[in-house]
Amino acid sequence: MFEERRLHPIALIKEIITNVRRNIVPIVVGLFSVFRAVNSNGYLPNWAVYLIIVVVILLILTPAVLKYITYKYTLEDQGIRIKYGLIFRKNTYIPYERIQTVQKKQWFFFIPFNVCQVLIETAGGKGKAEADLVAVPVGVVDELKDLRDGKKAAIQEVTPETEEPAVEVVEAPEKTVMLQTKQLILMAVTSGGVFGTLLIVLAFMQQFREVIPTDWMEAQAEQLWKLGVIVLIVLIVLILLVLWGISIVTTLFKYFQFKLMKYPNSLVVEKGLLERNHTTISLARIQGITIIESPLRQMLGLVAVKVITAGNSGDEKQSGDILLLPIMKKELALETLKEMLPDYLFEMETMERAPKISLRRFLRIYLIWTIIPAALASILFFPLGLISIILPILAGIKAIASYRATGVFTDNNTLLVQSRPIFSKLTHIIRKERIQGLRLRQSIWMEKGESSHLNVWLKSGSTSAEAYVRYIHQDQAIAIYNWYSPSKTTN
Repeated sequence: MFEERRLHPIALIKEIITNVRRNIVPIVVGLFSVFRAVNSNGYLPNWAVYLIIVVVILLILTPAVLKYITYKYTLEDQGIRIKYGLIFRKNTYIPYERIQTVQKKQWFFFIPFNVCQVLIETAGGKGKAEADLVAVPVGVVDELKDLRDGKKAAIQEVTPETEEPAVEVVEAPEKTVMLQTKQLILMAVTSGGVFGTLLIVLAFMQQFREVIPTDWMEAQAEQLWKLGVIVLIVLIVLILLVLWGISIVTTLFKYFQFKLMKYPNSLVVEKGLLERNHTTISLARIQGITIIESPLRQMLGLVAVKVITAGNSGDEKQSGDILLLPIMKKELALETLKEMLPDYLFEMETMERAPKISLRRFLRIYLIWTIIPAALASILFFPLGLISIILPILAGIKAIASYRATGVFTDNNTLLVQSRPIFSKLTHIIRKERIQGLRLRQSIWMEKGESSHLNVWLKSGSTSAEAYVRYIHQDQAIAIYNWYSPSKTTN
């Protein structure tokens, strides 16, 4: 029989921290609403205050304690078994062959106890890890890897019982890429994280909008308006600078000492300061590569690289996408990819660009949705409405940028699809055998101009990812279609 194991006691602290983080907003809003209602309607006795505090503590501690007490896992020879729950018992069994990626996270307070969090991800995880071992000994990761690779069973069969146990040899990576601190700072400065931070702050403030008195908010807004337009602009700039600083610090903490290592059958990504993440990516599970160039980074010659996998990244926001290189000079990034993933050989210089006639189509499709609204706004709200003229100008710039970014390339086994869907230029590098589906689209107006749209699908996490290119020459599109399905010829 296989031995059932329990989580390390520090898992209880981790669960409590997680519960507090998840419930802090509703708890604060609820307490604020209660005490505000009491102040408006009457007196609240001291015992009621203590009762509310006890109830809040129980709501935070009870789920964490119950999960810790009941959580047990077993590493069997064919898979891992996990069960927990008091009233509703959950029993999960994951065969080793179904595991897509294994992610190891180690918070700073885990290090003295030599424990880590292990996330086991499968293709059917629906955007999140299917198994979460909150706090287990670090050796469990290696044990899980050996069982997954079938090494442990083979060693037990070959090694005689009388033979002394072999000394464990740590497998050295074939190649290691590390990012310097100045590169991470450049990444943080050139990222759009400030807008994400602003959205988080606005969402947090939205939670308190209903409990904050309307009169107080109107009074504060009136006071700010009295300060003058220049003071308001300075205040907004200062707020954006503070949010930018928070975004930079957050990025540095998240990608501290970023390291990419190549092993014979996998890639390992290691990063983080307060929480050290180790993500193992099986080479057999990689579905494609995406090279990302934002406008600012493109001017500086910098790119970011993601791999699309059949598993999940452990991040529910970006299921199936794992950041392989956060930032790097484009030439160096391409050379690194050829060394890390030699099956994905490509030459960017030989990419076929969209024909010149496609520029008119890009301009037409972008300008038609902006000129008419801008003209109406200019007439109806003259003279302030003239500001809307900026929209067609920006749309024209976007059309030219999209046209210049459009391109395709194929060799015997690799497809390159390059486009600019919104702001960033995306280059998708896909192996022929990884393509899940391919489609050509052409309207009657496009048929006259001999242009076509191309859509390519590949597996990403538990869903699918799409790479597409617009207004390429129909001969290019047909050639790619025939390349993918050589048994058929498309006219």
